[in-house]
Amino acid sequence: MTQTASYQRAVPVLQVANVEKSLRWYVDALGFTADPFPKSPPYSFAILRRDGAEIMLQCANETGPANSPKRLADPEFRWSIYLRIAGTAILDVAAAAGQRAQLLRGPERMVYGLVEFELGDPDGYRVCVSGEAPAGITVQAREE
Repeated sequence: MTQTASYQRAVPVLQVANVEKSLRWYVDALGFTADPFPKSPPYSFAILRRDGAEIMLQCANETGPANSPKRLADPEFRWSIYLRIAGTAILDVAAAAGQRAQLLRGPERMVYGLVEFELGDPDGYRVCVSGEAPAGITVQAREE
């Protein structure tokens, strides 16, 4: 399994006090559409999209919503950069990255279907890399 990966885009991840309030602002003021997680409030995360642009909102509240305590209580689940790669080479990219840096998480399949892994840069920023796994490949699911 040797595929070449190309980075599709880098997506800013904004730490916010209230995901619902922030996503409403981006929807109302700038015309973004929102895909929040979980599907009903209180939200812990949202992806905002408009015209090919994406912004991610992540709850910065350490106590977090009651229906998602593990995600929000885990201080390591805070991204500075979210990189989405094109194609299905995510596992190859994770293996190559793991030879040069310590993986902090993953690769693992998220509830929204993408496979992700995380690593830290030399300045302490947490980088999450995501993409599609090749068809027929089983990837461990993230435990919620």
